Amino acid sequence: MNQSQKYFILLLFGISMSFNGTAQRDTISTDKLIIIKQYSPTVNDAFKIKQKPSEKDTIKQTRQPVSYSFIDVPVASTFTPAKGTASGVRMSAPQKLYENYARFGAGNYSTIQADFYSNFELNNVRSIDIGFLHLSSQGGIDDVVLDDDFSDTSLDIKLTSKDRYFEWNTGIDLNHREINYYGLPETYTSSLTQEEVNSIEPLQTYTKLEAFGEILFYDNILKEAKLNVQNFSDDYNSSEQFLNIESLLEIPVRYQTLSLKGDFSILNGVFDTSFYDLNEVNFQQFQAGLNPFIDLDYENLSLKLGAKAVFFNDFEESSSEVFFYPDVDAEFFLNNNSIKINVGLGGDLEMNSFENFSNNNPFVSPTLLIKPSDNKYNAYAGFSSKLLDNLSLSAKARYSSTNDFAFFRANPDLENNSVAPTKRNFDYLNSFDVTYNDLDIFSISADLSYQIESDLTLGFFGKYSNFSTEQGQEAWNLPEVELESYANYNFTKNWSFSASLFYVGERKDAVESTAIRLDGVPVPNDMSVNTVDGYLDLNASVEYKIIPRLSAFVNANNLLNNSYNRWQNYEVQGLQILGGLIYQFDW
Repeated sequence: MNQSQKYFILLLFGISMSFNGTAQRDTISTDKLIIIKQYSPTVNDAFKIKQKPSEKDTIKQTRQPVSYSFIDVPVASTFTPAKGTASGVRMSAPQKLYENYARFGAGNYSTIQADFYSNFELNNVRSIDIGFLHLSSQGGIDDVVLDDDFSDTSLDIKLTSKDRYFEWNTGIDLNHREINYYGLPETYTSSLTQEEVNSIEPLQTYTKLEAFGEILFYDNILKEAKLNVQNFSDDYNSSEQFLNIESLLEIPVRYQTLSLKGDFSILNGVFDTSFYDLNEVNFQQFQAGLNPFIDLDYENLSLKLGAKAVFFNDFEESSSEVFFYPDVDAEFFLNNNSIKINVGLGGDLEMNSFENFSNNNPFVSPTLLIKPSDNKYNAYAGFSSKLLDNLSLSAKARYSSTNDFAFFRANPDLENNSVAPTKRNFDYLNSFDVTYNDLDIFSISADLSYQIESDLTLGFFGKYSNFSTEQGQEAWNLPEVELESYANYNFTKNWSFSASLFYVGERKDAVESTAIRLDGVPVPNDMSVNTVDGYLDLNASVEYKIIPRLSAFVNANNLLNNSYNRWQNYEVQGLQILGGLIYQFDW
């Protein structure tokens, strides 16, 4: 039997066995399964799995320690948190603010105060502001033999417009002041007869008429432009005209902006006489400045880098000069912006005027020499910080150097004046001149403010200055020490109180007699330095809101009733009480 035959016999045997198995399964008969009770399993019938199965592995591997590290990658997020709303808190209605008010008050020394401000909306983009201020007193200072009444009245009208691409405003400002040269020295008064005293007419009036305009562009290289025209005059035929034009351009330079400030000024004026003779005093000056600078902002640093060039021409002296000044300022923010450090270096050519001098000292004589002051440099460094949530402190140190700094100094007593034999009303040691000298100033100042809750605020300011002049002369009428403290307190929503206490240190002034030669040249006979004592002044005010629109107020000045001199021989009023009403309204 060969191999193939063997395979065939085995195949037949396998097939026969399969048929035999099938025949055996087909012989099993089927039965019926009848369920007579429903199956109800119990917990014990469940197969339970052990919580910790047995380990069959004979080899156990130890767990390897795994260390983690994180890499912070900023990811832009578009998530916007929902605005929270207060729950269960009833907010009181905000106090209504009115755009218009009128105030009137009266007090001792026959003092009258009247203020008014109103805003009229012509349409959605234009409005008119009107402001009126008046303060006057009939005087009555003890031991003053001349009239010492005064008044100050101002009227402002301003038109404002906000258009699509720019906004502009224009208006006029009218101011009228009356003062008296009442500061006669006691020694001088005793040497005059009553007839001579009665012949003095100390009244002086100042009148200013100013027109101004300004335009601001939203998206333009020319950002703003200003125009100011002013006429100033007094009761002694003095006259002064002033024109000023200012502009600001912003020019994109790559990723930065170059700013250019320009100013153009003309000052023209005349005094009827000089102090030592009857000759007319004229002045005419021109000044033009250009100030390029760039502002750089970094994370904690704001930096301004610039310079300024000024061209000045004196037409009366037929002279001209160009001045250059630095213009650098830096602000550093430290400790999460809670501390700001400020350092800088600047300078400018300050154009003096009769109007500015009379604002600082109304008793100047209408015989002044007018010329600019060259502030060569002004270096400063300081900081401001919020020490606590309700306590803030700022301090600054400053050093400046100025050529031709303007000082106020008492005019001399003219003796044997053959050129002007008749004395004028300001020739009795009762007026002030402006003298010029080089001055270096080093000063330190500090300002501390403390707020207790939201109702009480306390503050203190102090400044010390050290003066150095050319040839060791005095820094006339400049105090070395200035101190001030203030408090504001709201008793309730209807009562409010404020007070201020300030101290001005002693100053130096001159007592001088001068003879006039026949050729008109003044010859000083004698000069001595007089110390004007420092003074302490306490002021307070109380206001009570009767209704939301109507309030009553009381102001008290010079509560210590000190008879101090603000200027040499010029004693101020004593205790002053003024009370009145304030009415607020809307049109």
